[in-house]
Amino acid sequence: MIDPMNTSKESQQISHDAEEKRTSTRILVGLVIGAVIGLAINLWGSTPATDWILTNITAPMGSAFLQGLFMVVVPLVLSSLIVGIGNLGTVEHLGRLGIRLGLFYVATTLLAVFIGQVLINTVQPGRGLSEEAQQVALSRLEDQVQGLQEKSKTVNQNLWPGLVTTIIPKNIIGSMAEANMLAIIFVAFIFGIALLSLEDRQAAQSTIQVLSAISDCCIKIVGWIMTLAPYAVAALMINAVAHFGLDVMGNVLKYVLVVISGYMIHFFVSYGVIVKFLVRIPLKKFYRGITPIVATAFSTSSSSATMPTTMRTLETNFGVPTKITTFSIPLGMTVNMDGTALFEVIAALFVAQVFGVDISLTGQITLVILVLLTSIGVAGVPGGSVPILMSAMASLGIPPEGIALVLGVDRLLDMGRTVVNVTGDATGALYLARVEGVPLEELTE
Repeated sequence: MIDPMNTSKESQQISHDAEEKRTSTRILVGLVIGAVIGLAINLWGSTPATDWILTNITAPMGSAFLQGLFMVVVPLVLSSLIVGIGNLGTVEHLGRLGIRLGLFYVATTLLAVFIGQVLINTVQPGRGLSEEAQQVALSRLEDQVQGLQEKSKTVNQNLWPGLVTTIIPKNIIGSMAEANMLAIIFVAFIFGIALLSLEDRQAAQSTIQVLSAISDCCIKIVGWIMTLAPYAVAALMINAVAHFGLDVMGNVLKYVLVVISGYMIHFFVSYGVIVKFLVRIPLKKFYRGITPIVATAFSTSSSSATMPTTMRTLETNFGVPTKITTFSIPLGMTVNMDGTALFEVIAALFVAQVFGVDISLTGQITLVILVLLTSIGVAGVPGGSVPILMSAMASLGIPPEGIALVLGVDRLLDMGRTVVNVTGDATGALYLARVEGVPLEELTE
């Protein structure tokens, strides 16, 4: 018998995915149109008319879009993290499975971030712009860029001495007003763990429901704002290309290749080593077995839409017990975002390189912490990683306007990002099955 509720949900998911693809196509069109107009302005040269257009039309349009995203960052991060932790059950129920799987997720995410850092610092796709182009851009954004660079110096110089006072806020309202992400994340974790520890489970569940509604509202607002993305990206690209010229498009191509290279290294090397030596499955069988997962993830660009396929594939192709897939896959979809973490590190440092903002080792460590912690509950939200990425960039002195350089090609990268994310979930489930002593001898045949 066909379940009308499931049919309705599937129809809604298909409609949502179709709308996401249309929006992504419009963003790409906006990127191209903005680049063409910006190049024309760049070649035409600075005139009172072009300066007026950049100052009074394109700049305000782009700023309004960015400010709208910044508006929901704090409530989105705070509510999503608390809900993600609170939904894990009770502290006792986390037990052995939660600890083992959590350590696995943290390790693979850190590995993904490390790969991203090595690639972006070695290849440096954002470097190579002529000093003249960079100086023109910096002069036109002088006030904002100078302020952000001063903030970057403060972060780089005072990270370790002020780490404790930065993470543990004296006034959480003040930290929220300043968008102090580390403090907000710390409070969210403490609050989430406290919810898990409450003896009154009904009160805890009621609190989670309220925060979940707040998170859903934030996601809805992000969705509304993202409908304006094609026009905002066009405006931001007009400004960027008018400032930098055509040179920057070559840097964007290098950036795309670096991100894809990172995806492939993590997909084939990192997961390959884990599967070969920890899970002990023949690599050929593993990659052939997860083909349905990869195909679904690549075509939908949605971890949520891929989840049923992931669970079914693990159970039928690999013999993973249902009790493990139902625990690990939904949890992984929420907190295990290797592809997203890798992408965010590369994207943030790429924009920093384009704008000539030097991020020290301690600054990059701060970025790693932000990316690692905000991947819990937020990265799985459609469009949720965009405001988080912008906030991380701004906290390190990286001009958030640079998001236009990466947003236009994000649809292409999003497909690969989702593949890496869901493959990490599948690998985690297989690892958990192996260490829990589940008989998987048939997998080695």
